[in-house]
Amino acid sequence: MLTVHSKNLRWFSKVLVLATLFLIFAGALVKSFEVGLSVPDWPTTYGYQMFAYPLSDMVGGIFYEHGHRMIATFVGALTLVLAIWLGFHELRKPVKILGYCALALVIIQGLLGGLTVLLFLPAIVSLLHGVTAQTFLLVLILIAFSLSKEFSNKQHIHDENRVFVILFLMVVYLQLILGAWMRHTESGLAIYDFPKMAGYWIPVLNEAMVNIINNWRFDMDLPDVSFYQVLIHLTHRIGALIIFILMIITHYKILRKPNKYSNTVKYNLYLLDILVVVQIVLGALTIWTVKGPYITSFHVLNGAAVMGVCFLLLLRLSDLSYLKGSK
Repeated sequence: MLTVHSKNLRWFSKVLVLATLFLIFAGALVKSFEVGLSVPDWPTTYGYQMFAYPLSDMVGGIFYEHGHRMIATFVGALTLVLAIWLGFHELRKPVKILGYCALALVIIQGLLGGLTVLLFLPAIVSLLHGVTAQTFLLVLILIAFSLSKEFSNKQHIHDENRVFVILFLMVVYLQLILGAWMRHTESGLAIYDFPKMAGYWIPVLNEAMVNIINNWRFDMDLPDVSFYQVLIHLTHRIGALIIFILMIITHYKILRKPNKYSNTVKYNLYLLDILVVVQIVLGALTIWTVKGPYITSFHVLNGAAVMGVCFLLLLRLSDLSYLKGSK
């Protein structure tokens, strides 16, 4: 049995996971309020060193953008501490490497954040910024799990239902990428109603549908969208439906043999079910509130939580004996 030698390190890794979720929410607020260029310079803030910027001037969009930078710096500092801590005190080489990977990802994430400002918010850089954040979260969850008592007591075998959870996680990850692409190509309201789509239950993808959508957007004083943007939005909705179906299949596959699994696995599954349903509701509310900033941001946060909880379920059903390797 592997002994986890540092209770403080275990808790520190969990705090860093929560801090990263908060950072994702803060980043979502920047986009939801469309204030990504409210601070036009980087790495300074209106010429100030970041932490020297007057708090009294943090108003309007600056509050969200500068606040996001400060939280990101804090998460970066915590990640540096984690990597050093693992480097000096962790006996398992694979876990040490995970710590270094987390540090590399948070540095890349910071650089991509700076580039989004310096290059005036190009969609591709903003997309990479979001995808790196989600990948960073997964690495932190793996580190935290590898440090847990649960890991040390775990029977490291592959469960037969692991393949469904892998598929589930892959679709969720792709859905988050698609959601980021939708947000950064201004396709979030390319279809303005839900559960119908431009008034149709089964949409006909043609110019007539795009005209219906753009007539609504004209009345709402929004710019026209293209067929391409409508297609991005529709694909995101189809992805949500696929995730819901996979949730039902995964739930059935695991709970048809309830005595085989621990309460921890079952509670993990129930939480995943709840988060997926909440995510769909938040997606609908995003449409119904015409992209209300806080609703939209909670939709992004909850999406990251869905991915994280799904990944935890996968870890609990997987053979992770390779993480027991010594230095």
